[in-house]
Amino acid sequence: MTYKSKIALEKLLEVIKNADKTFLDPDKTIDEQGRVDGYQHIFHLLRTSIDFYLFNDPLRPNFMLLANDYHKLVGDNVDSVYYFTQVRGDQEYLIKGKRFDSVYFSISIYGGLPNGEIVERVSKNINHTQIEFEEDGSFEIKLTPNPQGKNEFKLNSDAVNLFTREYFFDRFNSRESELSIENLIPQEEAKPMSDEELARRIEIMATFFEQTTWIAPLPVEFPLNDFLPPFAFEADQGGWGTIDNIYCFGRFRLEENQYLKIHLTSPECNYWGIQTWNFLMQSMDFKNYKVGINKGAAKPNEDGSYTVYLSHRPMEVSNWISTAKYKEAIIFVRWLLAEEMPDQPKAEVRELGD
Repeated sequence: MTYKSKIALEKLLEVIKNADKTFLDPDKTIDEQGRVDGYQHIFHLLRTSIDFYLFNDPLRPNFMLLANDYHKLVGDNVDSVYYFTQVRGDQEYLIKGKRFDSVYFSISIYGGLPNGEIVERVSKNINHTQIEFEEDGSFEIKLTPNPQGKNEFKLNSDAVNLFTREYFFDRFNSRESELSIENLIPQEEAKPMSDEELARRIEIMATFFEQTTWIAPLPVEFPLNDFLPPFAFEADQGGWGTIDNIYCFGRFRLEENQYLKIHLTSPECNYWGIQTWNFLMQSMDFKNYKVGINKGAAKPNEDGSYTVYLSHRPMEVSNWISTAKYKEAIIFVRWLLAEEMPDQPKAEVRELGD
């Protein structure tokens, strides 16, 4: 007997086998550490593929954590907690929760094809300003094709998955929201997974794995020790962003005796933060290094602007962040619910002791 699961598994293994072509490409600006990170990223990505598409079911959804201290993917933020689940546009879902310490909370629903491909659009974005909370922070949200009442929101026919996002000014001393999701449409009694169903899920895993390697490492050339102009994430841009975000990318390369002096300003916003990533869009080792700083922790200059210092060794200054011993990597700024487009940050390399 030929098992469809075996055929699908062979396809997935072939995708994994060829994954290093994306980060070994000589045309990409990735240093030796970046290539080592590329091999490590394969295991991060495989774990997420399993969690999101083998162990997750849009008919019986569960919230799956995207990232933690040791497992990181697709642009995780040191100040954030993200949960994922698959959904289907012909179902109805009830999300129950209780919000505590976050400065920003949202649910982004994504539309596209239900086969693991990069999502095509944000079909619905719901943030904390649109949700009615009880005095104790509790709430219920209904996602439905036909919203009619309080905290009911449109679930479009092409909906395939969603993310919850929470941002904190002091994440590791804060309490994240309690969250659960259930499908309100009754389903058949759960059965052991068939060969056909397992094969289908493995095929989705293979597609998700392969297409994620198309965007990690980032297929964009970033200026060295400088930033690109900030840009807003658009609903039809594709990928798992939120339309509440404005992004700004840069790249650093620093010797042991150098630091990067960054000057930035911020419009009125709910949150802004600056942090380092490796070339695979994974946050740096925030367990052992201070690799980011945000609006709630940064000390402003007299004119309201901010000066942030990035170096390998600690500096006796306000707003210092660490390279986490990376000579070269990505530096990234994001704003949430900004009232206007921020100015492009400025950066200059200096030597320690200047």
